[in-house]
Amino acid sequence: ITFRPTNHIVEADIKGFFDNVSHEKLMSFIRIRIKDTTMLTLIRKFLKAGYVDDELLVKPDAGTPQGSILSPILANIFLHYILDAWFERTVKNHIRGFCELVRYADDFVCVVQYADDAKCIERGFQNRFNKYDLEIHPTKSRNFSFGRFERENAKKQNRRANTFDFLGLTHYCDKSRKGNFKVARKTSRKKYVMKCKDMTDWLR
Repeated sequence: ITFRPTNHIVEADIKGFFDNVSHEKLMSFIRIRIKDTTMLTLIRKFLKAGYVDDELLVKPDAGTPQGSILSPILANIFLHYILDAWFERTVKNHIRGFCELVRYADDFVCVVQYADDAKCIERGFQNRFNKYDLEIHPTKSRNFSFGRFERENAKKQNRRANTFDFLGLTHYCDKSRKGNFKVARKTSRKKYVMKCKDMTDWLR
């Protein structure tokens, strides 16, 4: 963001991602690189193993078991094909300006140069995830201005400069000691309050 022509951020949240990953579609992606039938069978059994809820065994048709060491790997495989590869192959070839996707597990943001490209990408995310039986959370996703001109524009429009949270940090526009634009970061207030509450509960 600091060194590239970024003026907009598309922030998206996948609603209940780990609970709604299609087993069949995930297995089809895994089979692209893994041909060993024994390994494929073990992965399928892992997905179908289920969990105990109120002394009842539940075997879900979708989702990856949260808390398992395999779940993050399987989630990354799934998102590589439906998001990362699609973004590089399709999105970048259909917009006129700079854009880049930054993802960690199921958390991701997209930095964009032009407002019309940002709107196009936002719609593209919705259509892409719907194709794989996933949904973008309507209240946790947004498209907003951010970059080297954000503080100046916010003053002109008599509003607070936009910020965003990513990986537990709040990112905001600032200036270096030399007066140059930079993206500064601080611990997300929401995450900080949650951790303090968890610590208080544990101490009790």
